Order: sequence, then structure tokens, then C-alpha cells
Amino acid sequence: MKIENISGLLSTEQVKADKELITEIQIKLRSLGLYPGGKLIDGDYGPMTEGAIKQFCQAIDLPLLRFDENFAWRLLITKQLPFILQSANQESVFQKLLTTAKKTRLTGDDVAAFLHRDIKNSTYITQINEYSNRLTAKYENQSINSTYNNYPQRGTIPSIENQSLNFLDSVIAEACVCLGKFDSGEIKTRWLGKNPLTKNQFWSATKIIPILNVVCEANSKLANLDLESCYINDKKYSFIDIVLDIVSYRNKITSSNSATAMLKRFQTPLGLENWLKSITGNQQLEFRSGYGETPFITQPSLFDRLTGKQILNAATTGLEADKNYLSAYDLTRLMSMLGWHLHINESARLPSAQWHSLKDIIYAMGYDKARYVEVALETLGLEKTISASVIISKLGYGYSNSRNTFEITYTAFVQFIDERFKSTNQLGKLRTLAMTLRGVKNPGNDTWRELDARMAAGVTEIIRRVVIEEI
Repeated sequence: MKIENISGLLSTEQVKADKELITEIQIKLRSLGLYPGGKLIDGDYGPMTEGAIKQFCQAIDLPLLRFDENFAWRLLITKQLPFILQSANQESVFQKLLTTAKKTRLTGDDVAAFLHRDIKNSTYITQINEYSNRLTAKYENQSINSTYNNYPQRGTIPSIENQSLNFLDSVIAEACVCLGKFDSGEIKTRWLGKNPLTKNQFWSATKIIPILNVVCEANSKLANLDLESCYINDKKYSFIDIVLDIVSYRNKITSSNSATAMLKRFQTPLGLENWLKSITGNQQLEFRSGYGETPFITQPSLFDRLTGKQILNAATTGLEADKNYLSAYDLTRLMSMLGWHLHINESARLPSAQWHSLKDIIYAMGYDKARYVEVALETLGLEKTISASVIISKLGYGYSNSRNTFEITYTAFVQFIDERFKSTNQLGKLRTLAMTLRGVKNPGNDTWRELDARMAAGVTEIIRRVVIEEI
């Protein structure tokens, strides 16, 4: 049964027996911040579901567990419960998410509930095709204070407010956030940090770098080339399918690690490192090694399917070992350049990259397994108060032998219209930002689960402060 089809009073037993109805109720409660998403949207009426239903009834002054037309109508029309956002704080959110993580059953090689939540049950999976179109829109001027400045030119490190993210838990060792607002049709930015330029290992989050480098190099050879029509060597290896393997870990063609090592072969290690330095301006970074697996193809070539022309060749120099060290700022810079490509000065853009190619990368990056931004929007009860969402990201994680630490990294670009401020004169307020976080924890009981919940809580706190305009 659908919620809207409830026409009389249902007993609790009738509701429990209707898996379709319970699934719908869980989804509605998730959007209000009362029930977790992901694999716990399962259609089973258990203590968590009943507790969330009771919370909803209490919040809007309905009789507890009375499943009638009034209950159904209120569940359908309620967009937000303000107390959810008002009462959220980083520690309470962490405890709530840790409880959820402990109830989430992991499968395969997954190590943590939110890091490996996957896109399958996502609210946003049907919207990924719209992301690039949404990023083309220019919005009216927003109120901007003196802390917002022109987007920095390539090779220039912006002024970063280095103490402004110290509210993040100590487990988050490094972080960088770039906030954006429109002014005269262009993005102005404010950069916030917590050790944002500290050089460290950011694991698989750095895989966006060779992907973007291939786009830039290919478009420098042929500006009208669309990467969607390109393939690697044998025509069965689509470039975009390779990128999807890297981002989503779906292993359709090869593993994420071997696919990225292959894309790195289109540049010499030093050439790719210098290219990255010329973009971010960070001369201290190192980016010359692979990802622990041999390249899927050691001598790749990039071909245009439409013309049959060879666009790029493999470099002759092989990858080095243990030389992927950069900063939270570097990844945030790249993510912001990708998301705001059409709204920053040409001299600040990814060099030679064309939008018709970048939009394919944006599509692929919508499929990241880590859903930290999505978890944040659910936890804060904002899911039904936003529109025109864009969520692209890349996870990374690993155990460092040299540091004896478990580490999770996450870089993301997120944009949406906050409809809580919708009026006859405006659609709402634009929220647009890029972020990177690196969480670190010493070995102990439940290390991955706790670190994962801390990362999710940190992202949630950033989003919370953005929407209540405390950051």
C-alpha cells in the first residue's frame, strides 16, 4: 500500500505486514531526519522504525501509532521539523551515526557504513544526469561581505582562514572548505581551513587528479573532443567506463587502483606533479606514485571513437613509489574548479578543459560510494527543503604502516537551493561549496566504524553551519 492510499484506521499489525508501506514510511521519516537511510531502508518494522514514528507523532502533536488518514496526510505534507536542525551538534550527531553504523550490515570488502554506503539506495541516483545542467545556471547576486574575493588565478594559493574549521573534532586532522557566492555572474569565494596546507597522504581521493589531467591534455590536443566518445586502446574500453570504475569501485572493466595507475601513464610522474603544482600553486606537494597495483594497460593510448584519431600516448617513464602527498587545499581547489568551471575566469580554470568533457566527469563522480553529504542532509532533516542538488565526491581510506593509523579522506563538491528561504521574489538561497577532510585514528576497537562516524559527523557539522549561516 502507498501512504496516500491509507483511507481508514490501520492496526499496527496490518502496517507491520505491509513491506511496501513501511518502506515508504521509512523514506519519509529519513527525509525529516528521524530515520537513517542506506541499507536500513528495508521495509521491516522494528524498534528503530517505531521509535521514529513516535518521534514524528510527538513532534506534530498526533496520537502515537495511530495509522489513519490524518497520520498519512501529515507525513506526506511535512517538509521539515525545525527542532532537528536546531538541536543538532557534532557530538550528538556522532553518537547517532555511530549507533546507525553498528546496526548496518556490511557486505564484501566494505569496512564502514557511510564510507561504503553506495549509491544504490540513494535519493539522488535519479538526479545525477541533471548535475551538469544544474551547474550551468548563473544565480542572482548574493549578499557578500569583504571575506569573499575573486576566485584565485591558476598557480596562486588563496588567503585561507586557518583557524575557521577548528570546530571540527580532533580526529579530523586536516580540512579545507571553499564557500562560493555569485556576484555579477561570477563566483566569489571564501577559503576556510584546519591545517589546510599540511602535506599528507589522501589515499584514493587523489584519483581525481589523473582523471582531470587526461581531460585537460586531451582537450588541449582537440578542443571539440568529447571524452564520452573516447576509448583506451581496444574499443571495448570506454574512457568514461574507466572513470566510473575508478569512482564507484564497480570493477566492470578493472579495479579502481589499476585503472588510475593506467591513467597516470599518460604523463611522466614529474610532469603530472608539475602540472598539479601549476594549478594549485602548492609547490610542496608530491604526486609521482601509483596505487598499489600495476596499471591495467601499461602503454595506454586514448582514441576518439568518432574520428579514429589517436589523441594521447603513454609516457615512457614509470611510476615511483610512496610519492602521493598533497594537502586538503589541493583537492578542494580541484573540486571547486570542476564544479564552478563555467563561473570563474578563464585564467583560473582547469587549463584547456572544455565543459562538454568535464560534464562527463561530473556524471561519473556522482557515483562515489561514500555518501557523507547525503547522510548530512538526512541527519539534519533537510532533504525535502532543498532542490537542484549536486553531490559529487571521491573517497579514500587506508591503514598507514609508517604512521600506525587508520585514515579516511573525502573530497566533495555540493550545491543546492535552500528552499526554506523561498518567497515570491526568489527560489531560495544558493548553497555551493567544495570541501576536503582527512580523518585519522589510532588502532583500537571498532576503529573503522568510529572514524567513519566522525567523518560523517564532521561533514554534517559543516553543512549545518552553512545552512544556518554560522560559517
